[in-house]
Amino acid sequence: MNTETPIRPVRVHIAMKDGPLPMSIKRVLSVIGNEEMFAHVDDMSDADLVLFTDVRAIENGFVQEKSYALVDISGSKSKQALPNGVTVLSANNPLVDLINLIDSVGQDLCPLTDVEIGDENIVALFPDAKRILVIDDTPQHIANAKRCLAGHRLTTATGYQDAMAILASEQFDIVLTDLHLPMSSETLGEAFQLGELVPYGILLMIEAARQGARHVAVVTDLNHHEDPFSAAFDHYSRFPVQIESAKVMMLHARVTEDGKDWSDAMARLIEQ
Repeated sequence: MNTETPIRPVRVHIAMKDGPLPMSIKRVLSVIGNEEMFAHVDDMSDADLVLFTDVRAIENGFVQEKSYALVDISGSKSKQALPNGVTVLSANNPLVDLINLIDSVGQDLCPLTDVEIGDENIVALFPDAKRILVIDDTPQHIANAKRCLAGHRLTTATGYQDAMAILASEQFDIVLTDLHLPMSSETLGEAFQLGELVPYGILLMIEAARQGARHVAVVTDLNHHEDPFSAAFDHYSRFPVQIESAKVMMLHARVTEDGKDWSDAMARLIEQ
């Protein structure tokens, strides 16, 4: 653990419906709060630490790199499948443990937590700009898509259900999707486990073709020496296939220090 002074206040988001418990937490934090130690934020995507009582409340914004704490209001932790690393706080007296948790999260903050992607509003579109959908649950890869594909009409999604809704309502020239995405509670009820990865990319590949995309690729960064499914991609990455009227490929991503090289994947898809 880093024992140096935190680089900035820990940003805390309370992912709970309005009620006595979140109001109490906000009130107490504001009273005992140290502005150099933590700050409340309204958007989960801006948070370093997310507090919740229902695991489904954090499903759409779940990122493995963030810290999470379940405020256990009625022994619910035994009924919820929590990903590794989630802290459980008793709702009876969570504040001392919460302050200690905030301090721990603050000490682990990394200067690279925030990714600068520039001002998207000032990027001029190419004369032949493509309508592109990129689907990936890793913030670094999404940020790099905005860099790599600047000049195109880019839409992004981080989960299966969001991507399915976008595909049903918009038309795209090119769809590039990650292979594994977090499990969706809308496709699985009682056995839902937050953070578990499912190969939804194969289904999204088919759906994108069904919805009229002309070029579609599943772009995985899994190591084919360590993952058997990724290794099986080696065969299919050699050639495109046709689904509906779309050219479809399954590709191993070229990965740079900034993330997946989406422009490389697009070029390989179109030029194949």
